[in-house]
Amino acid sequence: MPGFIQFDADSLIVLTSTLLAPKPEEGCALLIGDNNIMASNYKTKGYQIKVIWPCCNIWEPGLLSPCRHQNSEVRAPQKTCSRENRFAIDPREQLLAQKWARTKNLKILGSAHSHPDGEAVPSPTDRALIFTSGLMVIVSGIGSAQAWWMQKDQNQHPQELIILNCH
Repeated sequence: MPGFIQFDADSLIVLTSTLLAPKPEEGCALLIGDNNIMASNYKTKGYQIKVIWPCCNIWEPGLLSPCRHQNSEVRAPQKTCSRENRFAIDPREQLLAQKWARTKNLKILGSAHSHPDGEAVPSPTDRALIFTSGLMVIVSGIGSAQAWWMQKDQNQHPQELIILNCH
């Protein structure tokens, strides 16, 4: 788990604009950069986001079947599912981004999405659909961003990460 997330130049502004553009639908993107950087004020290594890879939200009914979990705290709330409260990134876009990143000696560090009518915190649905531990950045409907280390283990709560913005 990184100790912090650092956004290069205006990439946080680009991310926020990209994710809010499809409002009222959720926007989504991949985060590309370096996963082994140091910052002067931190004793741990962090992630440096260098490129925002905008993605189309391809979610549609039936794409992800409803999750059934023993822990009712992470069970997705019963409400009408739509692209306004769900997102999915096309696996082909993920492969293209990964190939491109490798040519630049970079890595896909995580994903980002918006909560157009909500806060920048992981929803029960976000938590229920995590398949591997990793970075997730969420942008609220008013444009605030928060970074989270999402746990594969559904019984562990996501850990908020510090965001640094380099200008």
